[in-house]
Amino acid sequence: MAKSFFTAAGGIVLTALMMAFLLLQPVGAEPYRAGYMEGGSYWLFSESMEAVKQSLKAKGYGEKIVFPEDARFSPGWDREDLLENRAVALMEREDLDLIVSAGTDATRALLAANNGKAPIIGMAISDPVDAGFVDSLEDSGVDNFTVRLDPDRYRRMIEMFHQVVEFERLGLIYPDTASGRQYTNLREAEAVARARGFELLTYDRITTESAEDCLEGLRHLVEQGMDAFFIPSLLGFDWENSDVEMLFNYLNDKGVPTFARNGSRDVQAGALMGFSTVDFSRRGDFISNSIIHILAGEKPRNLNMVDRGTPKISFNLQAANTIGFNPPFDLLAATDELYQEIVLPENRKIR
Repeated sequence: MAKSFFTAAGGIVLTALMMAFLLLQPVGAEPYRAGYMEGGSYWLFSESMEAVKQSLKAKGYGEKIVFPEDARFSPGWDREDLLENRAVALMEREDLDLIVSAGTDATRALLAANNGKAPIIGMAISDPVDAGFVDSLEDSGVDNFTVRLDPDRYRRMIEMFHQVVEFERLGLIYPDTASGRQYTNLREAEAVARARGFELLTYDRITTESAEDCLEGLRHLVEQGMDAFFIPSLLGFDWENSDVEMLFNYLNDKGVPTFARNGSRDVQAGALMGFSTVDFSRRGDFISNSIIHILAGEKPRNLNMVDRGTPKISFNLQAANTIGFNPPFDLLAATDELYQEIVLPENRKIR
């Protein structure tokens, strides 16, 4: 007990010293420069990055770290060749103190181009262990790479969904690629299906990830007897870029309970339930702390990667009424965000 206390206390003191060191930069010193890369525009990336910047600002680093526009790359989801070229270009730059990568595709490209120089910090990645980005929860395996990990988050989602709805056939749609299977958490769903005894119905012929492409997959699964659906992180379910309302209307009209992998915004807009994601401050603090440690001279590989969030439940009563689902009282009592009606995002793509 005493050893644990002094170890924790030592870590707090070390962090404080690092922060003090950075805050005491000489007057007029050039700010640190950070690159940023994402596979394409996605709301989860922008919300996460904004939380990181707000956290840095709150810690006194708002003007000490800049993200130059010429070091920010978002090639687009259909430009894998350009993504790889941009990753090489970023890694070859000598004016960057670190690079933040958002998402699975960007992180994969940066690690493939990694020359061991600029530190890389990964965030908003589906499953860094399953993707092969890190060796384990304790070791990234790459000296200049670290990432934020929330172990078993998606397994817990599927377990909770089954506990609440007691479905028999869970539907998943995804492109038949490594990234596509991770965006829908196929591996976790297979493990939970075996453990809890339900059937997994899959559709792996998603190609363009458009709303129409996803709707075809949903229709196929409904014909196969799907009685619940796990909403993935596909572009077809991105409100800013696709007609997600069409997909939600179809699922609700068919009486299919849904669990939103990406949380609150989808639940408010008509998914039955999900984990709360309204507050991005926790993940922002975690990434900003990693940035501060790295700029103070600590090796990325030596940093803690695990950030176990406490699941908070988000639930939509109007969606439940629409599909004829009567939620158990203990679920409602445990719900952190209870939406009384369906409210579509203001920045959604209009038909």
